[in-house]
Amino acid sequence: MKKFNLAIIALSMIIFATSCSKDDPTPEIDQEEVGVAKLIFTEVEREEDGDHAHYHDINNPETSEITFSGANMLPPVGEHLHLEVGKSYRLQLVATDFAGRETQQTFISRADIHQAFILGAPANALSYEYADVDASGASVNVGVTGYLTVNATANTFTLNYILRHLNDGVKANITAADWNNANYTQFTGANDLDLKVSVHLVNEGDHDH
Repeated sequence: MKKFNLAIIALSMIIFATSCSKDDPTPEIDQEEVGVAKLIFTEVEREEDGDHAHYHDINNPETSEITFSGANMLPPVGEHLHLEVGKSYRLQLVATDFAGRETQQTFISRADIHQAFILGAPANALSYEYADVDASGASVNVGVTGYLTVNATANTFTLNYILRHLNDGVKANITAADWNNANYTQFTGANDLDLKVSVHLVNEGDHDH
């Protein structure tokens, strides 16, 4: 009788486990998964207004788009970008997952744990302003959208766009002035994106290498 009861209990446990397995929800898809990333530079007009600036769309803007893909998120071989002194560009990140769905808005919705850093340019050659807006219409500093202004010429360098996934509470220690902080790893976390492209800062009309 004891053996029979033990068999009944064991069978019940197997049925219960199978039932629970079937009822388990599908694992959540990581919305920060990136299969392809693009950096889009679109020329805009910069209007100075005291201690800040406004940016306006223009007709027939100069636009450059760099696509990063593969295991190491590399740009096409030989990709080389020219940006002109005195011009401002809207710099936008577009990221898609492995199913081709855009995911960059996820970084904005989790603004408290994400921040982009733009590194590699010579000192004072570039300036940058964050321009992200969340679903409620509030301004947040992430770097999915921002404005990059070219202040001086520079020989070819590697522009490094890093989107960092921060540990909890770290974002409070970051200011907008840290956009090009070479010591960004002090803001503990891990990189969601580490994109590199060759850039040359030139005077208008001078696109020689």
